[in-house]
Amino acid sequence: MLVMQVMLQSWPIPCTLFQRMHSGKPEVIVIGELFIDEILSGFHALPKLGEESFARKLHREVGGGAAITACGLARLGIRVAVLGALGKKDGDWVVNRLTECGVDCSALEFDTDEPTGLTVSVSTREDRAFFSYYGANRQLNRLLRQPSTLQYARKARHIHFACAPDSELDAALIGELKRAGRRISIDVQSHMSWLTRLESLKLLRQCNIFFPNEREAEWISGEEGTQKILRSLKEKGIRGVGLKLGGNGAALLWRRRELLTDAYPVDTVDTTGAGDCFDAGFIYAWLRGLNPPTALAVANLCGALSTRKAGGIDGFPTVRELRERGLLSGLTI
Repeated sequence: MLVMQVMLQSWPIPCTLFQRMHSGKPEVIVIGELFIDEILSGFHALPKLGEESFARKLHREVGGGAAITACGLARLGIRVAVLGALGKKDGDWVVNRLTECGVDCSALEFDTDEPTGLTVSVSTREDRAFFSYYGANRQLNRLLRQPSTLQYARKARHIHFACAPDSELDAALIGELKRAGRRISIDVQSHMSWLTRLESLKLLRQCNIFFPNEREAEWISGEEGTQKILRSLKEKGIRGVGLKLGGNGAALLWRRRELLTDAYPVDTVDTTGAGDCFDAGFIYAWLRGLNPPTALAVANLCGALSTRKAGGIDGFPTVRELRERGLLSGLTI
């Protein structure tokens, strides 16, 4: 049975940027793809092939699930580091932006042959489309298999994979982190080929929680509809699922419980990165010891509020904003 969540618990006061950057090892390490996002928004409808449509706004931001989730966690006062690859020629802009947001960039590597990954995001109020060049992200597979990556990841309480690890070659890394008692979450970023391979289920079973959107969940579960999706994934041995339902809110599978929260009403500008912001909200709430229904509500709120501005970063709320928005919605914070 799906359960409605309407309560939030108290929030800690966030650290200052200086405290986050200089107070020891990270609580969370986010491993994944990094992009420079060129975001075109304000379209009434997406153009068909052979048609032209003009955006009302253009915004440049760091993107990719790893960057957006890390920046969201940093804004909520979590000590967070990111591990990935950038282009040598254009990566400094990304490093400066991430550092400005409070993210530790000391584990990033630079590719001398490829530029930083690039995404052109075309967004309406209801949906978006992406046109991407992978660029330096091609180095990610190599980074995942370096012994130094396991050594570095063990420093954190929680490791979030914002990528699609190889179900065979990277299983050892995730298995070692699990045996070391680390919490593991994963958002595979719409890699359809990964989601439709049976071998991927083995890797997901080792993770504490999987964060798909509705389409991704349909691909891997073979089902449609929230309840059928969650039950299929439970039967496949996946222990935790944070299911992002867009305008229909979100759902959670957690230790055989199924929970639901409605969509949070917000004046949407751009939906780019909303799912990654959802991930950040859930990880934050979980690290702070909030119960699963509360973590789902926090994640849903973070994802919704992130759409107030272009890109996945500027609209992400502070803890104070979460309190204020919760009160306006009748939520106890």
